[in-house]
Amino acid sequence: MSYCVNCGVELAASEKRCPLCGVEVINPSSPFDPTAARPYPDRHEAIRHRAIRVVAARVLSLLMAIPFILVLLLDLIEDGSMSWSLIPAASIAFAFLAFVFPCLFKKPILWMFMIFSTLAAAAYLFVLHIILKGGWYYLFALPLTAMTGAATIGIYLMIRSKKASLPLKLIIILLIIMVFVLLVQLVTELNFRGEIRFDWSLYVAVSCGMLSLVVLIVGRLYRKSERFRKKLFF
Repeated sequence: MSYCVNCGVELAASEKRCPLCGVEVINPSSPFDPTAARPYPDRHEAIRHRAIRVVAARVLSLLMAIPFILVLLLDLIEDGSMSWSLIPAASIAFAFLAFVFPCLFKKPILWMFMIFSTLAAAAYLFVLHIILKGGWYYLFALPLTAMTGAATIGIYLMIRSKKASLPLKLIIILLIIMVFVLLVQLVTELNFRGEIRFDWSLYVAVSCGMLSLVVLIVGRLYRKSERFRKKLFF
């Protein structure tokens, strides 16, 4: 055990510098050991980075509020109503809700904010639908947004799952991709051609299905080989 020559604090072998004053530790009888257990948890860096992220998100919120209010005021003063300004205002609002808003929380739950971002994207497209007076929202944009959000959340939850094995994770992810591409072409063909048609999506779906089968076979062979090794004690 060493003591700091500057402030006198007791030092562990894992300390290269005094954690209180920063003076370098030099003790030939007790050299620095980076593998030694630290006397206190090393969480200050994570807490500091989290605090910086929250502060940066608050600053970005204020910066994004300026053009949001400015474009609405300019349109209102110039034309006496809000027309063209709704599109940039909606874009700024979507960017804030999807990217900045989750960073305002100290411990964000990512899958919940993925749902929130999907809803924000659907709301943004709905605003564009109202402004542009198009007929593409309910039969095309909304289903695609919902499918993309559901597929992304499903893949994320599968990757983060601690109960599922690696082969099972890969199989489910491939099945999610397979269903997603089939539904994308179905919605696209129904919206633009008015018919049910599958061509390019079948190539992706068949590839995902074959890869799932390969992963399943390899996973079973690996489990059998592990059981065989345990029986032979090697």
